[in-house]
Amino acid sequence: MSLKKEELFNKLKKRTSFVFKVLSTVFAVIMLSTVFNLQIIKGKYFYERSNKNRIRTYIVYPQRGDILDRDGNKLATTKPSFDLFLIPYYFFHNYKGKIENHPTFKFLVNKLHVDPNELKEKLTKYKKRPFDQLLVKKDLSEKEMALVNSMEWKLPGVYIDASWTRRYPYGKTFAHVVGYVGEATEQDVSSGERYAGEFVGKTGLEKSYDDQLRGIGGWEMWEVDARGHRIRMIEKSIPIRGKDLVTTLVLPVQKKAEELLKGEAGAVVALDPNTGEVLALYSSPSFNPNLFPKGIPTKDWKRLNEDPLDPLNNRAIAGVYPPGSVFKLVVASAGLAEGKISLATKVNCPGGLKFGNKFYRCWKKYGHGWVDVERAIAESCDTFFYQLGLKLGNALISKYAKLFGLGRKTGIDIPGEKRGLVPTKEWKKRALKKPWYPGETLSYAIGQGYLLVTPIQLAVVASAFANGGYLVKPHLNYYEKPVKRKIPVPEWVIKVVRKAMLKVVESKKGTAHWTARIKGVKIAGKTGTAQVVSSEVEEKYKKGHKITVKKYSEHAWFVAFAPYEKPVIAVAVVVEHGGHGSSAAAPIAREIIKEYLMYKGILKHG
Repeated sequence: MSLKKEELFNKLKKRTSFVFKVLSTVFAVIMLSTVFNLQIIKGKYFYERSNKNRIRTYIVYPQRGDILDRDGNKLATTKPSFDLFLIPYYFFHNYKGKIENHPTFKFLVNKLHVDPNELKEKLTKYKKRPFDQLLVKKDLSEKEMALVNSMEWKLPGVYIDASWTRRYPYGKTFAHVVGYVGEATEQDVSSGERYAGEFVGKTGLEKSYDDQLRGIGGWEMWEVDARGHRIRMIEKSIPIRGKDLVTTLVLPVQKKAEELLKGEAGAVVALDPNTGEVLALYSSPSFNPNLFPKGIPTKDWKRLNEDPLDPLNNRAIAGVYPPGSVFKLVVASAGLAEGKISLATKVNCPGGLKFGNKFYRCWKKYGHGWVDVERAIAESCDTFFYQLGLKLGNALISKYAKLFGLGRKTGIDIPGEKRGLVPTKEWKKRALKKPWYPGETLSYAIGQGYLLVTPIQLAVVASAFANGGYLVKPHLNYYEKPVKRKIPVPEWVIKVVRKAMLKVVESKKGTAHWTARIKGVKIAGKTGTAQVVSSEVEEKYKKGHKITVKKYSEHAWFVAFAPYEKPVIAVAVVVEHGGHGSSAAAPIAREIIKEYLMYKGILKHG
């Protein structure tokens, strides 16, 4: 190599070495600065963030308290279950594709048969709170658990945890009154009122007493790996079991109500008329509440919602119907209290009353002849009450309807109660933009027209005549203090109507004499037959005394209390499109009363 070339090579070598040293120094400074920034300045931040990804806190759901009848029979209880959860953070971490294409999603849908639409909806919502526990499926079978455990390494964020699931041993029998549980809503969780994945009361007693039943949750702190799988437990707290709820319900009476209403739409309510304790509350048709604690499948929910008989509707407290002739008890009380009639007042019934251009029929085609108030109640004479209605007018009838608790909620301690309707002149003008016509008062006086009541309301009315004139507040909590208030109606009026109710059953001409009597026990009651279509439509589809098309048939009512001398039970029964109250509803009430009197030891079995 020539001298010149060698000198040039050495210069280039020195320059390259210098540049390398400068770059190395700069790189070292950058590295040291970064390390200093990460370890010293932001060290605490990254340590905490690392721990957050490495250490996870999980909710331990508490065992829910039992719901019992008054004798300790479990109407709602819990059993251990193994539930499948997913922490969404690990599902979405480093994944940018569609949710339904995620391998974990496919596994859950195809192998565990999780509803894809529900799972996708949940994952979309939980993306905003990725570290919350997303409940995927409750109460896994042994086969499902084995499958998950064998594939867990492929399922980021998925784990199985021991928990509890709700069970309703009597199924349909107590569905409406006990209610059911379901998963807490997004609103519940985001407001901080409930845990993610917690099951809470949705209807009935489960909802009313949810705070008492639910208990207090615990927690477990776990170290997890990069895929969210648990490695070891670090710390934990123990959950506190919810408190039991003892109810006033009587199992054999409730079961009897279910048996008697089989195949019919309607309701039975039985109360202790002295305390308001609910002995039985059954709505038919019913449903299986055990569908809900695991998360009801979409097809089952759709079937229940689209059923024309509306099995989810609690008819006992939310079914509204015209009361028919049962309302005559209230109208008679109004007439006597206001001095519009007396015990000596008699009205001739030729089979109806001509008023204006219309003839208002009595149910008895050829009439009852001359009747006083007691006989008018016992034989349910429409003509007597047409005339009494005209004397009272809309305002007084409405006043007494409200005094007896109609048109407002009874305050029973389960949700969903309806208030019904007491139709005043003011209401009609406001709601329908029409005046009240005098002829409408005749229909009103016999419990027809716009008037609407619930079975629980009429059970309270029956209780008032049983206990001497007090409105009781129905309640299901056995330890709730009874609440009742005096109706501002003279005591002698209550006694007169009460005596007439006895004749409904015990007099041979009473409308329920042949269908409601129990040997050895005096029962007082009142039948009611409420039209659902006009008289003209009824006549079109009538054959003899029976309407041939069921949907046009009347609703059948019967209210009663027993024993007459010292009542311990008051009952209201409605059978939708059942026809006459005497034939369809009275026999049901009789058997309910008999069952309870046997339970109490007042009647012998057999």
